[in-house]
Amino acid sequence: MKLTIDNEAQAKLTDYFTDDNAVVLLDFDDGVGPFSKVGVCSLNQAFQLVIVDKTEDLHDYEEKLTTNMGDVYFKGYSDMYLDQVMQIKLNPQNMTLRLVGNSSGDLTPVLNVVDLRKVNN
Repeated sequence: MKLTIDNEAQAKLTDYFTDDNAVVLLDFDDGVGPFSKVGVCSLNQAFQLVIVDKTEDLHDYEEKLTTNMGDVYFKGYSDMYLDQVMQIKLNPQNMTLRLVGNSSGDLTPVLNVVDLRKVNN
């Protein structure tokens, strides 16, 4: 699986990838794991980027994607909702991020970034 972050999106995400104490998660927000906002199992098929301290318990995020900015971790079973080739792009109309699959189109039309670091840099 491959994930590329385009130049415009990189500008919005640089601080997270350059923080040595941060981990970037591509979180399938389905109620599994401590960072899910739905709290119970859901039919929601939206992804979000969650930024956490590297000291957090990340056992649910056992798979890793290497991107052009650094590593991104995700729940292994959520790969069924991902494409083999994906991009994070900036939508210039509203300045939001999008997760786009090569064959599926928009996987998440508005990819939220949730910063849960205890000390934001």
